[in-house]
Amino acid sequence: MDNILGLTLAELSALLERKELSSRELIAFYIDRIERFDGKLLAYLYKDAESALKRAEQIDDRRAKGEKLPRSAGLPCALKDLIVTSDMPTTCASKMLEGFISPFDATAAKNMREAGYISLGKLNMDQYAMGSSGESSYFQKTVNPWDYSRVPGGSSSGSASAVAARLTPVAISSDTGGSIRQPAGFCGVTGLKPTYGRVSRFGVVSYASSLDQLGPITNSVEDAAFVMDVLGLNDPMDSTSAPSKTDFYANLQRAGDSLKGVRLGLPEGHLSDLAPGLKAAVENALKDCEKLGAEIVNVDFPLAAKGLPVYQMIANAEAASNLAKYDGVKYGHRANIAELEEMYSITRREGFGPEVKKRIILGTYILLEGQYEEYYRRAMRIRRLIRKDYDAAFKKCDLIVGPVSAGVAFRFGDKTISAMEMYLNDLFTVLLNLNGSCGITVPCGFGEDNLPVGLQFQGDMFAEDALLRAAHIYQQSTDWHKRIPALLENGVER
Repeated sequence: MDNILGLTLAELSALLERKELSSRELIAFYIDRIERFDGKLLAYLYKDAESALKRAEQIDDRRAKGEKLPRSAGLPCALKDLIVTSDMPTTCASKMLEGFISPFDATAAKNMREAGYISLGKLNMDQYAMGSSGESSYFQKTVNPWDYSRVPGGSSSGSASAVAARLTPVAISSDTGGSIRQPAGFCGVTGLKPTYGRVSRFGVVSYASSLDQLGPITNSVEDAAFVMDVLGLNDPMDSTSAPSKTDFYANLQRAGDSLKGVRLGLPEGHLSDLAPGLKAAVENALKDCEKLGAEIVNVDFPLAAKGLPVYQMIANAEAASNLAKYDGVKYGHRANIAELEEMYSITRREGFGPEVKKRIILGTYILLEGQYEEYYRRAMRIRRLIRKDYDAAFKKCDLIVGPVSAGVAFRFGDKTISAMEMYLNDLFTVLLNLNGSCGITVPCGFGEDNLPVGLQFQGDMFAEDALLRAAHIYQQSTDWHKRIPALLENGVER
């Protein structure tokens, strides 16, 4: 059964359709891997093997009766723990929501279930998606499967680690400032951040509403396109939801094997100050793109240096507003205090972790009457100018390409002493969220300490087809995405 690990979702789907593999066998295979390896990796916060196997048996029975099923029926998946579900807890890796079960399902979870995907569980994350390393989770710290002393990145720490370790073939995650793409780069997997509005956010616990976007973390671009045909559906429950587009996978199959005529824009300065091994891997990837026919052109982002502070102003302000509802009255953690105002205060003090508290305090300050114009409004004006920089860049190129991070995965504790060092992990990712367009990270080699390196492609608004095509053609010319980390089982490498 180990040969399953090298198969794409489409190949697994074909095996299920031909009845050469049962859904129960497939789900049991992944449950076994979770049981064997997740004790070390700590990627999952919640697992329900019994329910997953029951759903698999139901799908097998329907298939045996000749019922026409969706092509993804019987395939496994997992969800980042901020996508609400009525059958599993949703905690956002925070004490504030410990044990909380939603009365309804997020649209993304509902769409995946209706398409036949079987959820293996909920995946760990930075608390309320606030972090770049996975270290702010209240419950546990997920490790990087390539080196257990290293972080998997954040905030989608459990998602990237689980996909890299093949504890699930796909994780549905969120990206506010790089939370899909950066951990995908750290863990050597593929992470797609779709255009804002492409995937419904209904039922997703918000960090920063104008920046958040759901997307898949998978082992390949092909798998990402396969999943997007389910995720990328219009949703009347989400006022920002875009018109449906569900033929990403079919279009990808017509991608060909050449990048001839594709102009890839390399932002000025994006190869400066990189770790040497990472820089070499990215430069080699750019040469491979040229060999495939692409033209590398220089593009300029005059306001790139403003990206991080603008992102922090907007994200923290929106986070402070979104998290104001956690007061101990409606749901979630509640301090055992009789006096109302004191109960509010102690509930939030106990329920939120240090990183979340810090961002709420900063965001509240930014939104104060005397500071709003100086900080938030100014940040929104600069955001508009950053979008103009993207418009200018896309007149010179079809896609933008470059590193997803300045270094490989760092050791636990290395950057927690300096908030600025941690925030700099998002240097190459936040601009895309401010612009609202699409981007994808694919593995492109190994850098320092033989750790994975990610190459980031960025596309224009709703340019997922072109983005997926170019990333897929590059990926098919390499085998980096087929590398699987050696995992430890009872202290023994397997």
